[in-house]
Amino acid sequence: MTVSDFPLRTAHYDLRPLVSADATPHYLGWLNDPEVTRYLESRHGKNTLETIRAYIASHDGTSGYLLGIFTKAGEHVGNFSLRIDKPNAVGTLGVMIGERSHWGRQVILETRAAVLDWAFGRLGLHKVCGACLAANLPAIYNYRRQGWRHEGTRREQAVDEGGSRVDVVMFGMLASDWHKRRGAGRSA
Repeated sequence: MTVSDFPLRTAHYDLRPLVSADATPHYLGWLNDPEVTRYLESRHGKNTLETIRAYIASHDGTSGYLLGIFTKAGEHVGNFSLRIDKPNAVGTLGVMIGERSHWGRQVILETRAAVLDWAFGRLGLHKVCGACLAANLPAIYNYRRQGWRHEGTRREQAVDEGGSRVDVVMFGMLASDWHKRRGAGRSA
């Protein structure tokens, strides 16, 4: 990763690596909001500014990237985490839109397209994977709408906020499929 890679720009958002200074009380508020974290692994732990800083630091810009999603006005509205298995050229992508006022506004479709362009083009990944709890119907809809392939369901893989065992639905996008999709003029 080089500084010249960033920001990744879309029509409405800029994405850039998060730094320690991005660990703000506002960001912490997202992680302590049960509605925001309902489908996220962060719902299981106690979140503090220190845990956010540690999470940011765990993304080294080589095998892990944490990209903040910012409006053109500079408002931080969410993040993408990309963990890379370098020997296999495969990334695992997670997303959180913490700012509720941006829910339902296709933020993920718009910004994930830029992340995929970068991951396949600049990073040279062969595949990017994603997953969500089976009850997260908006996420499943977004994966399907963007052309991700359903690759399986891990039965009773996770525990939901009520303590019940739930399935995790897995998706994948190959670089070749993404390039065909983009060549056809589709991003969402």
